[in-house]
Amino acid sequence: MQPEAVDYAYSIIEEPVKQIEYLKYLTKVTEWWDDNDIDYVWRHIKKNCKTPADRIKTERKYKDYLRDHLRGVVPKTIGLAGKATGHTVFENFFFGGRKTGRDISRVKGIGRFHSYMQRKYIRPKGRPYLLAWYLHHLIDYCYEVYMMFPLTEIINRNRDRIKPSDPEYDEVVSFIQQHWEELKYDFESY
Repeated sequence: MQPEAVDYAYSIIEEPVKQIEYLKYLTKVTEWWDDNDIDYVWRHIKKNCKTPADRIKTERKYKDYLRDHLRGVVPKTIGLAGKATGHTVFENFFFGGRKTGRDISRVKGIGRFHSYMQRKYIRPKGRPYLLAWYLHHLIDYCYEVYMMFPLTEIINRNRDRIKPSDPEYDEVVSFIQQHWEELKYDFESY
């Protein structure tokens, strides 16, 4: 595996808010938000997209929020309905209440969206990047739960969480299965 692919996968998973190109990609809603994506969009946004006009308004507010964040401007405290909410809907959507944004794809509720978007963003970079992304994700998850579940259950749970659609995921699963005892030994030495 290429070291730059491993480093990149690590940085986009562990500190996505520092990946300016990824954040810019997320602002280009009209380029990535299609009918397949709506299943991954967080409930607060999805419920505000009942009509095409609502969707356009929601996309515009989402893009404005991320642009403000990229410029370092404190986001406005106006929600999608135009009412003051104390925070923007997108702050929870994007950061999940975390200050650093670390491993945002694991945050309950919004993690599924971020996992999907990271894969969608990384896929054009090539196979080594996607392999590194899946490997990082699966090893992190294995480390969290290896004492609670057998490997088959861990893999099934991870598959349900991230809903992989790439053959690279199966390659990573095969690699982990082949090296499971070594990985467990490494986990225990942490």
